[in-house]
Amino acid sequence: MTGTSRTATTIAIGAVGGLAWAASMRGMMAQLAGFESEFHWLGTFVFILIPGTGMGALLGWAFARRIAGRTRGAAWLALAPIAMLADPATLPLLGAFIGAGFLFSRRSRRWVRLLAGIPSLILLIGVPVAAAFVVGMTTPHDAWLTIQLATLIWIPAIAEILLQRPWDDVDPQPTAQADSTLIRVEHESAA
Repeated sequence: MTGTSRTATTIAIGAVGGLAWAASMRGMMAQLAGFESEFHWLGTFVFILIPGTGMGALLGWAFARRIAGRTRGAAWLALAPIAMLADPATLPLLGAFIGAGFLFSRRSRRWVRLLAGIPSLILLIGVPVAAAFVVGMTTPHDAWLTIQLATLIWIPAIAEILLQRPWDDVDPQPTAQADSTLIRVEHESAA
């Protein structure tokens, strides 16, 4: 598989994952709203499904670049959750996804990472806990809904944490020179 087809495949996988995430998020919101929930072309597709697909595709592209060992422009791709900004009410949560990744990135001074990351973690933990209190957790449906909300919130945060890890954690693809050196060493040791 060539580098271009590998990148395209990773972007496509990311886009499908982003669409599945956004569709699940929309279903969870409908469950929270109850019978009052309405589906509209603009609200459901333009504000949730299409941006979610875009976020997934951008994350897929970021991971493809990371796998290939290309670090240039990676910081911009870490902002992939901003693709979901079609609804400005989501900004704190989108910031929390990125902030959680930054907290574990080891890319800045510790106090800067803590300043950005601790509020992010508080929000990522606090939203599901608050929802548990609002929903009540008295029925299996309530417990399921709370678990669904918590896992849906943590999926992009975990992707950001993995994406923003230091690049030296990635094993680069062996180069042709490294391969020829290995072959020469094996040949000399066999002789």
